[in-house]
Amino acid sequence: MTKKINRVKQVVAALTAKVTDADREFIAKRLNLNEKKLFYGMNLPDQHHALNVAYTAIELAKNYPTVDKEILVRCALLHDVGKQRGDVSTWDKIITVIAHKIFPAKAKAWGRPGRGSKVSNLRHAVYLYFHHPMRSAEMLLAIGTEQKIADIIRLHHTAPLDDDSLELIILRQADDLH
Repeated sequence: MTKKINRVKQVVAALTAKVTDADREFIAKRLNLNEKKLFYGMNLPDQHHALNVAYTAIELAKNYPTVDKEILVRCALLHDVGKQRGDVSTWDKIITVIAHKIFPAKAKAWGRPGRGSKVSNLRHAVYLYFHHPMRSAEMLLAIGTEQKIADIIRLHHTAPLDDDSLELIILRQADDLH
């Protein structure tokens, strides 16, 4: 029941998302010019989500004195940049999440890159849902972001491993909360 309530909260947050002046200042202090372009290239709900993940990651990191907070926050802000504005509508994203919950294997197989018709757009949304971590990492490497950040972002939806970095573990936790 809690997961269903969280999903409803996510839909409301997506439909009412905003980025404040304080948020913009927070971003400006942590991302370089090219990273900011990718961040602001996301749609507003994804920007808001990334900020919430970053703020939550900061709170979670208080329990881990050895975590690299700078890397962690940058990863949180950039983890979804593979979802750029115009790629996916909010409604396609909602349908995609529902499809993933009902029949995950079929949804993943059905997804295809490429936009066009309503069906193509929905298939593209499904594709990005499953492949945005890799796309995000590739986009970040293309602009010169550090390999460590790209690697963490590439792995943020994979199954946990014993040798995962603390930054990856916290990023997953924070992302799961939003």
